[in-house]
Amino acid sequence: MTPFELTLENEMNVEVQRFNNGWLFKWYGMTYEGSKTDVEDFRGGRIAYAGIKFGHQQQQIFWDAIDRYLDQKVHETFKQWENDTRALSSEVRLKSVDGVERTLGRFVSRIIAYGKETDRRLRGNGNPDSVNAVDDAVANVYTMAEISNLATSHRMLLQHSIESAKPPEPTKVLKWRFLEELYAENKGLIRLLGALGAGAIAIWGYFFH
Repeated sequence: MTPFELTLENEMNVEVQRFNNGWLFKWYGMTYEGSKTDVEDFRGGRIAYAGIKFGHQQQQIFWDAIDRYLDQKVHETFKQWENDTRALSSEVRLKSVDGVERTLGRFVSRIIAYGKETDRRLRGNGNPDSVNAVDDAVANVYTMAEISNLATSHRMLLQHSIESAKPPEPTKVLKWRFLEELYAENKGLIRLLGALGAGAIAIWGYFFH
């Protein structure tokens, strides 16, 4: 494990709490009379509501914003990883990618869980037990797939770098491996030819000794 993964784990734990206590908590303003909700929409604007309930349209806007937030976090993290681990060997970075992928996966899962709880409280107007849990089709974010795609792309590049850095095999070794493979693939034929050769030599010796 590199220092980057250790730092990332701590940073993501802090970020989960910051997002829950900050962005998500502000949505509860919709459950109090005379209160309002005013939060970032993660595309340069704001989401502001006052005097209305959390309906279908507000729910869609809520989850679209969470999806944008998570997507931005994932891309920022991989960009930071690229910069901070550049001096490390490809072999070390290849293992590091696995750790980053796991940490981001846990982070996204926790944010979605908090988002679902907030969604349920908002639909229940502060009483989550009065409504069903949010449907996964509604609370659908694409960030998990994006994490996998980015991690896979980095792994392919690193594996290519590792293979390219390997010295070429000596010619003798290559020839020997060719012979080994030839024998392995044609054992039966080679043994038959050997037996026929031995029989021919025996017959020649019998008649012409």
